[in-house]
Amino acid sequence: MIQGIHHFAIIASSEESVHFYEKLGFHETFRRERKYDTVVLLEGYGMQIEMFVDPNHPERATNPENMGLRHLALKVEKVEETVEELGLEIGPIMNDWVGVRFAFTADPDGLPIELHE
Repeated sequence: MIQGIHHFAIIASSEESVHFYEKLGFHETFRRERKYDTVVLLEGYGMQIEMFVDPNHPERATNPENMGLRHLALKVEKVEETVEELGLEIGPIMNDWVGVRFAFTADPDGLPIELHE
């Protein structure tokens, strides 16, 4: 039986991404250097991010979007307060399918991060 989300896997180009997700409130719990990349596990908010730091990986296509993970959505109390507190840049604040406010920012490699009230 499925009990919930365990983790999201992200391929990142540099340590800058690790620091970005730490800024969002995740903390590093594991690190392993391999010949071709570094695996970093980050935990926060009851979930885990499994990050593969690989500066040689191809860049993310943006238009049209890649098949696969579209974005990571983080629940926030108030979009504007979160943006101000963390010093993030966002796109327009919109309403989702049922009228709840959200906005997008992006990590250092362009992966969209949704801030959802």
